[in-house]
Amino acid sequence: MIRVLPLLVVFSLALGQGQAWADRDDSDPLIAQGLKAMLRGDYQAALDAFRRAHQARPATRSHAEIGLAEQALHRWVEAEADLAGALAEPEDAWLESHRTLLERALADVRAHLGMLTVESGPRGAEVKIDGEPRGSLPLPRPLCLLAGTARVEITAPGRRPWRAEATIQPGETTRLAPIFEPLDPPPVMPAATTVARPVKVEEPRMAEPTALKIIGWLAIAAGGAAAGSGAFLLASDRHAGSSRRLAGIECLALGSAVALGGGVITVVTAWRSAASGSETAAGISFAGRF
Repeated sequence: MIRVLPLLVVFSLALGQGQAWADRDDSDPLIAQGLKAMLRGDYQAALDAFRRAHQARPATRSHAEIGLAEQALHRWVEAEADLAGALAEPEDAWLESHRTLLERALADVRAHLGMLTVESGPRGAEVKIDGEPRGSLPLPRPLCLLAGTARVEITAPGRRPWRAEATIQPGETTRLAPIFEPLDPPPVMPAATTVARPVKVEEPRMAEPTALKIIGWLAIAAGGAAAGSGAFLLASDRHAGSSRRLAGIECLALGSAVALGGGVITVVTAWRSAASGSETAAGISFAGRF
């Protein structure tokens, strides 16, 4: 395992002494307070002092000391960001004289971390690591992550979220090349279909049974009356003239024929009514059974 803490003390002392002794009158008391805490091994107190100094007057020196204190606390991800940030600031005399020490500290921190790069994806897609936002594509630089398994989620408008688990190895770079699929189009509602129903063609109906019965009975009555009149003419005067006898015979024949036709209509109508009733009863029984 890398011996971190003695190296940190050397770095912090070198950085502090380089500034304090070179320009004693301008030394920051918060920086001095932080350096004393580092010597005592109270790295959290040192970090707090360095952060207050950087908040009061942002400078490359305070930024670098923050990264060293985070390194001592094994906050590898934060230490990497602050040390790399300090080294990326505009060069000045102090940074140039301490660059080698800072680069050695950064290399030590990165030995505990793995790098993750995302090599494809739509511009502006949001990258989350373990649920925490870590930037948008394209990433300005590889992400430094703790060794282990990282849950990666990348979301972009109009695309399905891309999710994966990446194995992060210390000192190695893991590269991802996600492929984004478009979102499913909204479902298209099917057009309303009209179900064609068979048209029932009704057969021509004959006259209703009741009307036919009435006609039959009227025919019987009229025929009976005519036949009766003819019979009366024939029976009333046996010695009547031939014309009167002929009229009686015609009335009798015609009335009998009409009465006979009415009787036939009445009988047929009654038979059809009985047959229709039987079919209806059979249909009801059939429907009720099934």
